[in-house]
Amino acid sequence: MSLPFDIDIALQSDTWSNHEAVIYKSVSAILEVLESPRLGELSIALSDDAQIRCLNREYRGKDKPTNVLSFPVPPPAPLLGDIVLAYETVESEAKEKNISFDNHLSHLIIHGFLHLQGYDHINEEDASIMEALEIQALTLLNIDNPYLY
Repeated sequence: MSLPFDIDIALQSDTWSNHEAVIYKSVSAILEVLESPRLGELSIALSDDAQIRCLNREYRGKDKPTNVLSFPVPPPAPLLGDIVLAYETVESEAKEKNISFDNHLSHLIIHGFLHLQGYDHINEEDASIMEALEIQALTLLNIDNPYLY
């Protein structure tokens, strides 16, 4: 699958299997939805709860694991930023919602990518915009609306 930029996938935990195809399809889908996305190299770290808990504590002041963290790099850098995903949290959330791991992973990659594009969900209006974009991209991947679960 060809994208207009490189994706550097860093395997930081042995719990991850090969998810490269899911990553590329997810990024491709959100690029198709966005009108004029900022392009640049993307780094995705496939990590675990222990590492993401440390990052969450250091950068957000929350001493607990989370599913995904995004670290945007401001323009004009050639790097968009980093997306870090925690395997155990992604897995437990997928089981809790009774959806496939890969479908939940796609949602979180799209969500993280939108943060790198400057979107957020701090207030209700911004959250609605971000969720609508996520749903559009997931629909392209034949994945149901995750906000119905």
